[in-house]
Amino acid sequence: MTHPVENIMKTTMEQLKAMADVNTIVGNPILTAGETMILPVSKLSMGFISGGGEYGPEKRRTPIQKSAEEMDECGCYPFAGAAVAGMTITPLAFLSVNNGCVKVMPADYDTTFDRAVEILPELIGTVEQAVKNSIKSCKCGENSGDQSGNAQ
Repeated sequence: MTHPVENIMKTTMEQLKAMADVNTIVGNPILTAGETMILPVSKLSMGFISGGGEYGPEKRRTPIQKSAEEMDECGCYPFAGAAVAGMTITPLAFLSVNNGCVKVMPADYDTTFDRAVEILPELIGTVEQAVKNSIKSCKCGENSGDQSGNAQ
């Protein structure tokens, strides 16, 4: 025979398991019209406490000294118990996948510095592309000038 506290804990844990699955942390994918897939990512915090016991009259007795009126049919004192659970879900970010490019978009920025750090790689990529394009255009201009100079 299992103790009533075990039953309370088992029932509570089953209910928590049913509420918090993998889709709670990484949500179901959302497909947009532009073939972009968005995955929400959250943080799950849980707290759980359970307890209980057998309570009889204030006069302390050993189990052998229990009187018949204090015990129920199984020979136990009356049982009292409870279980409490709490859960919070905090959105952290969104993963955006488009044409093999994955971007992490935070749900909350703490400072302007966070935003600057996030756009820095994109800014560097844009500057590199602009420099490459300007070098190509300069080389194309030099080659056309050399060909006209060689012809003279």
